[in-house]
Amino acid sequence: MTALLVSSPLAAADERLELLKNISAAGAPGLTLKMLDEAQPKVDEDLYEWILWEQERLAILTQWQQWDELLVRIEALPADMPRQFKRQAATYQARAFLRLGQSPTAREVLRQQLWQPDASESAEYETWRRQVIESYLGDGRIEDARIALLRFDQDFDSDDLDWLLLRARVLIEAGRYEQAIQILQGQEAWQARLTSLYAGFRLNRIDKGELWRQVKERSASEDIDPGERATLWALAYRAAQQMAPVDRVVALESLFRNSQQSPLQLFQLSVDMLWQAYLEYAELVGNRSELLLGDDEKWLQLADKARQVTPVKSRSLFAMLMLQSADSQVANQAAAGYMQTFAEIDEAERNLLANLFNRSQTFSSARKIPAGIRYQLVDLALKSADIEEATRLMSGLNTIPEGSSQFDWQLRQSRVLILGGRYDEGNQVLQNLITGYREPSAEATDRILQVLFDMQTVSLHAEAITHFNALLRLEIEPKQRREILYWIADSYRGLEKYNQAALLYLQSAMLPAPDAMDPWAQTARYNAAESLQASGLVDDARRIYLELLAITDDAARRSVLNHKIQRLWLSQGED
Repeated sequence: MTALLVSSPLAAADERLELLKNISAAGAPGLTLKMLDEAQPKVDEDLYEWILWEQERLAILTQWQQWDELLVRIEALPADMPRQFKRQAATYQARAFLRLGQSPTAREVLRQQLWQPDASESAEYETWRRQVIESYLGDGRIEDARIALLRFDQDFDSDDLDWLLLRARVLIEAGRYEQAIQILQGQEAWQARLTSLYAGFRLNRIDKGELWRQVKERSASEDIDPGERATLWALAYRAAQQMAPVDRVVALESLFRNSQQSPLQLFQLSVDMLWQAYLEYAELVGNRSELLLGDDEKWLQLADKARQVTPVKSRSLFAMLMLQSADSQVANQAAAGYMQTFAEIDEAERNLLANLFNRSQTFSSARKIPAGIRYQLVDLALKSADIEEATRLMSGLNTIPEGSSQFDWQLRQSRVLILGGRYDEGNQVLQNLITGYREPSAEATDRILQVLFDMQTVSLHAEAITHFNALLRLEIEPKQRREILYWIADSYRGLEKYNQAALLYLQSAMLPAPDAMDPWAQTARYNAAESLQASGLVDDARRIYLELLAITDDAARRSVLNHKIQRLWLSQGED
């Protein structure tokens, strides 16, 4: 990470920053950024502490590859920032443009920095020079990259791994494989080892079969990280380019089942290459079977027949029909068949599907994805808690999918729309569902309740209350009736209507019997007391706390109740 501008921040700020780093590392960058928003001072209140927090924000956005958000943040920086921080921000900005494939724009940012009279005195100077080399590689200007590399070597004495890998990449792109191998000699990191292996393959020192064998053997190990595994399968694809079409499909499917791409630019491949590999393999299979293009029914039969024995062949045939059939019904059948080639949709298959349909130019628009597969992709996105993706995929899907009931479809629609922020549409779909809900079952009612909980999560309390009350008018089970009273109370509490909340909590507690004190009743009574306290009915709240204290043996709960009662006495004393 870029060196911090502020060398001795307050200890408290230091601790908060360390906590944020740990939360981000745990896989919760969204939560980290929200916490950062709350902790970061205003820029006009404490500039240097603001910069300290802003540096961490830029580092987090970079770590999680949130390039668009990073660029928006940098472009909105005040113009009067200290020079050193502006140079750090320019480094992040150039990196974002490079990762987005906008090499000329990155180079323009870098030129603005490098042409400044005192540029060589900046701590960022060496990084900018390396980024210029990367920008030439991104544009395919290999000779310019090689010349820039030679000039860098003349000006700097650097031998860190990242620089050695960049040098090796330039040399490999320039066809100087022997030099690349020499540069990486003695380096034990897997990045260096696999880069050298690739250079050796290009020199014919290792043949395609041996390279394929090594990839399969190493990738089967459980002690390698996703970056190395992705690099291995990208290497396998290089070998497979000299092998059969089926091998290219196997290598690319294995690559895109991974949770991430290779961290090495040399081994980063486009998922559209897999779509092309599917087509090439399907064409070979079709020719061998003497099938004619356009005879969709026979292609479907062949794909279905291969599904159990050779799923890779089946997927390739189904993929070809998805992409090339002029009949939308055939494309939907092929999409359904493609999904059926998987024994189960585990995490690896979800990665593969997300790459193929959500991150490819082949299906750059969700509307291009056959409806038969979009429905399943929506469900997979929901399981992965990717609400933005689920909403994108749902857009324009208005017909009930084959094999699904109207109830299931409306539930799915309403949930995606609500979680995706399209509240009015989601609420209307749910209202239509509940209006037609005439024969309730415990399972179906529970599923409706899950969507109502989503509504409460996004503070649609008034709308949730309407739907809860509609369910209460039906012949539902007593246990669910009791629960719904509690959830309605929760929504009234969210609306700060504490008297109504307290009444409904008590109704929920007493539904089996007026003196019920089972665990559910105790929880409901406790919430009723808190609501009464919030509404100013302190004596009523105290009586309920005392009733709970009288029947509670658990020491921790008794301590909480005693504290509540004591606080009530104190608040009355203050009045």
